[in-house]
Amino acid sequence: MSLDKELQKIGLSDKESKVYLAALELGQASVQNIARKAEVNRATTYSILEALIKKGLCSITEKEKKVLYYASSPESLLSVFDLKRKQMESQENSFKKLLPDLNSIFNKQADKPTVRFFDGRQGLLNSGSEFLQEKSEPNEPVRMLYNKDLLEKVVEDRERTKFRKIRLSRQVKSKVIYNYDNGFLKTSADGVRRKVGSEKSPFSCDIEILGNAVLFIPLTEKLHAVLIKDRQIAETMKSLFDLAWLGAEIREEKE
Repeated sequence: MSLDKELQKIGLSDKESKVYLAALELGQASVQNIARKAEVNRATTYSILEALIKKGLCSITEKEKKVLYYASSPESLLSVFDLKRKQMESQENSFKKLLPDLNSIFNKQADKPTVRFFDGRQGLLNSGSEFLQEKSEPNEPVRMLYNKDLLEKVVEDRERTKFRKIRLSRQVKSKVIYNYDNGFLKTSADGVRRKVGSEKSPFSCDIEILGNAVLFIPLTEKLHAVLIKDRQIAETMKSLFDLAWLGAEIREEKE
């Protein structure tokens, strides 16, 4: 096991790792000796030692009028994680302060139609997250049309559960028309569902409509999605869905 490589994994740079290990092995030593042991030039070693002192990983002492450096105990490396946490908290707080300004720029584009393409599994997940942030009217359900059999093959159960939790956290109910050869989906408190036969009305794409957004996810092995944000398109898709909903009701009555 290469110790310097392992130290890099916890956040030290390549040269910081080498200098720390050299100081740890030598005990109290001069910059020159540490630099020779670490195979790093003297000027750089001095700068790195100063950085390690600030991180609490090295200390300095004087012996016989010579300045010597020595590594702190390995337990002190835990301070690296404390430093990272503080940096992350600082970055998060800075971002939160910046967020209103970024949103003000983003919202200027809200009335302009946009089309976004997403590729791969992470892209698909990102499309779903962005879609669920869409502003909608109070009590407006998300209208969904999909093939449950294909959806189960493409989107993992934990991912579907995640999106359901996001939707419910926004108190958005669902209105679903679906194919499902292997069973039925029960209507529940968080949404209503109607099944249509896959032979007469096959769906090979997951379509979701909310607010001014329409999300298309082809249920194929090549994962991708298309997110359209446009009021006219969304309103038209809602009208088409509502017509299909009535048709599904009639079919259920006949069946």
